[in-house]
Amino acid sequence: MKPMLQAIPTNIITGFLGAGKTTLIQQLLASKPSHERWAVLVNEFGQIGIDHALMGQTQEVFIKEIAGGCICCANFLPMQIALSQLLAKARPHRLLIEPTGLGHPKQIIDNLSESHWQNTLQLQATLCVIDARQYQDERVQQHESFIAQALVADVIVFSKNDVLNAAQRQAAIAFVGTLPEPQPAFVFSDNGQLEPNYLQYKRTTAPIIKRSLLHDYSRLNSSPQPTQTAINPPYHYHQQALDNYVGGWVFPADWQFEHQALLDVLFAISAQRIKGVIHTTDGWLAINLTNYDATIKSSEANNDSRLEVISADEVAWQTIEKALLASKV
Repeated sequence: MKPMLQAIPTNIITGFLGAGKTTLIQQLLASKPSHERWAVLVNEFGQIGIDHALMGQTQEVFIKEIAGGCICCANFLPMQIALSQLLAKARPHRLLIEPTGLGHPKQIIDNLSESHWQNTLQLQATLCVIDARQYQDERVQQHESFIAQALVADVIVFSKNDVLNAAQRQAAIAFVGTLPEPQPAFVFSDNGQLEPNYLQYKRTTAPIIKRSLLHDYSRLNSSPQPTQTAINPPYHYHQQALDNYVGGWVFPADWQFEHQALLDVLFAISAQRIKGVIHTTDGWLAINLTNYDATIKSSEANNDSRLEVISADEVAWQTIEKALLASKV
């Protein structure tokens, strides 16, 4: 018989849309001790899982996705099931949990602190990834998800330090000073690099989170069901949830898109986040676009092409779809 799983070091890695959570996790996985198996539970807000393809699964890294909403909702049932399955399969030496960028991690922390998980998991640092340039946007500063994520953090990781100026760094440090005691540790990170000791850091106590900074379940449950189409293209959906518009596409692996024409379509979209893995005439590309950054690099994914868009404003889905199909070779 296999021994019972006990005290698996567990980190929750939060951050607003496009802050750099996936990049941080990729770097942590790349620098993990070679003799250890790590597991990652990823929650994507949209219906289409993309981070799994971006991170890549190996014999030492097991990744499981929960798509289609926030794992801090629905009485945690999807999370409970997925986490149990992941732990049974991976039997990891460390577990990383990445909630959606629109999630409120306080409920996740509370859930993982319940008696059911106390012997199995050892909660260590909750990390909140923040792009200090994003923080300059008042809409981000005032967004309830952003505030809730910062409040529960043991460590705040200010990402993309290589492109920050002195004023942005100073504003970031000042932001940490506005958080209630005990204030979290903070670090500026280049390209997702993080010293391993930050994974173990825990504040002695945590601030009280106001009820107004937790999800309004009635608003979540009343979100309309996604509009879906099954042909031409094979899969497409869009919906409105948590005051955001989200939609995506899945195309067959043998469909190719003309490289520059595809990029022209994507760069013309006004959205908070565009993420995808797409087969182009220049090979498979991993695409990650925000209001501040554009990351486009080759990808080893080859199962199918996936694209997802999250926007605070209404999106002309049919117009985008026509343009995408027009870029297909």
